[in-house]
Amino acid sequence: MKVLMASWSWEPVGGDWTYINNVKTLYENNGYEVIPFSTYIEGKTEKKDHFVKAYDYKSLNKNKGLLNGFKAMKNSVVSIEALKNIDRILDLHDIKFAHLHIIHHWLTPAIIWKLKKRNIPVIWSLHEYKIICPEGTFVSGNKVCEKCKGGNFFQCALNRCKKGSLGSSVLASIDAYYYHRSGVYNKVDAYLCPSEFLQKKFIEYGFSSDKMKLSNLCYDISVIDDFIAKDSGGELKDAGEKYILYVGRIETNKGIATLLNAIEGTGIKLKLAGTGSFSEEMQRIVSEKGMKNVEILGFQDKASVFQLTMQCSFVVCPSEWYENYPYSVIESLLFSKPVIGANIGGIPELVVDGSTGFLHEPGNATELREKILHLWQNDDLVKVMGKHAREHAYSRVNFEKHWKFLENIIDHLAFRKN
Repeated sequence: MKVLMASWSWEPVGGDWTYINNVKTLYENNGYEVIPFSTYIEGKTEKKDHFVKAYDYKSLNKNKGLLNGFKAMKNSVVSIEALKNIDRILDLHDIKFAHLHIIHHWLTPAIIWKLKKRNIPVIWSLHEYKIICPEGTFVSGNKVCEKCKGGNFFQCALNRCKKGSLGSSVLASIDAYYYHRSGVYNKVDAYLCPSEFLQKKFIEYGFSSDKMKLSNLCYDISVIDDFIAKDSGGELKDAGEKYILYVGRIETNKGIATLLNAIEGTGIKLKLAGTGSFSEEMQRIVSEKGMKNVEILGFQDKASVFQLTMQCSFVVCPSEWYENYPYSVIESLLFSKPVIGANIGGIPELVVDGSTGFLHEPGNATELREKILHLWQNDDLVKVMGKHAREHAYSRVNFEKHWKFLENIIDHLAFRKN
């Protein structure tokens, strides 16, 4: 049995790839052959059979011009190459069903027409909000924005939500109008929603509740357990120094400025791991305020992130946008580390206030400081919450539970197809 898995990238980038790779393993462990459909960038990523040539949109955006603008426009709404290549794949393989991930602007949702023309069931894992928010994150001008609700997608162009660029924002608005009015989203048989928050948001925006299936994410927990066993003989040990940790993208909407304000003057050691567009501003703030207790680590590979997480006291996730179901939080909990997180998006489904960590009002540095100080000064509480954190995360993301969920969806799709 063969399943087509389609995603913008077939390389280890971001949380979406973590899920894709884990689900791929689940399918293969249960007798399915995974047929990947993705993109490649000439000279940068591996080209597999029938992969679609992708343009480096960051590069095109830096080198603005009529030709680059045309390249971005002609490929990002409907990819003709993707339509041709998916036909070739479907001619070669007897696909039982398709599992879509992030496809906008690269493979494009137009491939759904090709799949449904051949009566192939389609499930779509929602990693972002692109279908109902042209920008994809419900963020405009570094603030949460829902002006496009009700199909008012012109607001994206009007407010230049996409990268602050008029051209990119107009293109995103056109994409939204085109696919909503074409009815292509109605052709998807089931949408997999990692968080209750995302599920409710899509239903609020008019999607059928019958199609929106709460899935959570899945995680190969043995990877973390093997790391702990190899590094410390199977036990989590205290680090030589006591510190708290932030790991993830360094962006304005991740609440980094709020976090820095919260720990200023506390003397609490904070380590920041990651890169992003807010990195330079973060460096400036730390330098100007003389925050000697802040260590900026930059990009860290997975092994280093695991090491940092395993040895920290607890993790902070102060996001100020609708986080879906962040893997940075999931991994922290699986390492038996409490998390202090913002009460927004899907974070409260992982950070159970008073049990697996504490919640704080997004952007409220005073409240965040109080929660950090309380946990920092209570090592026994850290251990108790850490135990609850592991149990809670395990119950939600283990392979067995996720496969039972997927198996039920697959059986239902087969019934509908027949």
